[in-house]
Amino acid sequence: MKRYFIQKLEGLLLLGLGLMIFKLYVSGHLTKLIAPKMVPYALAALFAFLVISLLRLKKQKHGVHHCDCESNGESSSLVLKYSLFFVPILLGFILTDFTLSGEVLENRGMAKQQAQKVSSYDSGKHANEEKISVTDDNYFEVLDDLLNNLDTIEGKEIELSGFIYREDTFTKKQMAISRLSMSCCVVDATLYGYMVNGNVEGMKTNDWYTITGTLKKGSYKGEPVPVIDLKESKKIKAPEEAYLYENVQIIQ
Repeated sequence: MKRYFIQKLEGLLLLGLGLMIFKLYVSGHLTKLIAPKMVPYALAALFAFLVISLLRLKKQKHGVHHCDCESNGESSSLVLKYSLFFVPILLGFILTDFTLSGEVLENRGMAKQQAQKVSSYDSGKHANEEKISVTDDNYFEVLDDLLNNLDTIEGKEIELSGFIYREDTFTKKQMAISRLSMSCCVVDATLYGYMVNGNVEGMKTNDWYTITGTLKKGSYKGEPVPVIDLKESKKIKAPEEAYLYENVQIIQ
């Protein structure tokens, strides 16, 4: 009886995992947990889970009697073992917000930014523009370009969007306009951003803004980085695709 029960329980857990992946996929939340390049693998896992679960649930009880004798310790161990699967399945169904909390982001800090020469684009292309517009497509390209040309960016105008990030060491006149990148899954999510100086006290942490300002050379944790003197800001809605996925390796 015990073996038969375990087979059914495993079938239900696998079915739950498959349905959770399906729910996240159709709701658009799957790419908040894994990068788009990993979605085909998740869908393959969904198909595998459903097939295996149906086979486990369909399996008939054998007529041979098996001793179901077990100690309380073994029962507790069994409950703990399967609860490790049940809890994430339950959370996958009931949670609606999969964004990282401000506390988690503060503990991680912004990624260490070091200039690297990259041949995939023209070095100085963006640093030489009078007004630099940062988009999802060129985010890392622009950041790396500015890091490579810190001595020439003074006074140039920049416009970009992101969420407000702060650390305990920031003054009341400091914040960062930031984005999260993901190369595989939410576990390796990395925070990138630009330090911003100015009248930022009324801009709430984690809210999304489009800002315009002028660039200058500054520092973050002892590393030279581009810093923005704030001129204008406009609060915006968080985008449906909050993560950046491509070209993460440029400045890592």
